[in-house]
Amino acid sequence: MTLALGIEIGGTKLQAGVGGEDGRLSGVARRRVDPSRGGAGIREVLPSMVEEALGAAKCRAEELRGIGVGFGGPVDSGRGRVLVSHQIEGWSDFPLRDWVSERWRLPVMLQNDAKTAALAEATLGAGRGFRRIFYMNIGSGIGGGLVVDGKVDTGQGLGAGEIGHTWVPDPSTGRAEKLEHVASGWSIAKRAKARMGGDPTADGVYAAAEAGDAAARALLEESCEALGIAIANVVTLLHPERVILGGGVSLMGPLFWNLLQARATARGFKPFEGRYELVRAALGEEVVVIGAVLLGLGAQ
Repeated sequence: MTLALGIEIGGTKLQAGVGGEDGRLSGVARRRVDPSRGGAGIREVLPSMVEEALGAAKCRAEELRGIGVGFGGPVDSGRGRVLVSHQIEGWSDFPLRDWVSERWRLPVMLQNDAKTAALAEATLGAGRGFRRIFYMNIGSGIGGGLVVDGKVDTGQGLGAGEIGHTWVPDPSTGRAEKLEHVASGWSIAKRAKARMGGDPTADGVYAAAEAGDAAARALLEESCEALGIAIANVVTLLHPERVILGGGVSLMGPLFWNLLQARATARGFKPFEGRYELVRAALGEEVVVIGAVLLGLGAQ
């Protein structure tokens, strides 16, 4: 089997894995990000991670077809450069593709992490068998990616589908605000802390809402309203066959999903109603690594 290396560089975690076109990872290594060490600290730890993943897979770097990298921030995929990281210093305009290629002497493809995950879900996950899918990652932030006929849409090369940076009404003020500042896990927890006190998490808000807490239920409804508006706009503009949700917030239970489906349907373009599905992602926490492996298999 032809193998490639996939690398995920996120704001909180790093992963490296060896796999083939079936998406199965034969070796994986993981680390937590130390934000205080910046991008230089991440680059320092990557070689040992890669060696660990290769060792677990009983594979040498020379046997790999290529390397794919899914990066947690906007990238210029054509030039192979990171534009910026919104979470970790030391990445602005960094030539990450060339850095990885020079380190391991292999062809490399660089892509944003949400779009890398979108490729994995479209190819091997919840979007398999569909021509047009839109993927959303709802975690500490919100990312997105459109895949059409098995290819990631990167716009003019700087990315596309950046749904977390679209604007919705802020439920606290009524003013326009970015979606990820309203409906990401971090923002749900922030609003909960301001209204309910303590040190809540998005999961905790969901559990309280499910148990009948009125304040938590209101927070959940507000978040689903914002997400429903954003999803309805995506469907109206792009008409995907499936909208796939990944990330921690997507793991919430039926109350969240029922509210979200109702809000997206209410805000949607009526001729498209019933012509798309809103589903949970299938590939779990390794989705970006799997997508990066697929990128690596196509690297030249």
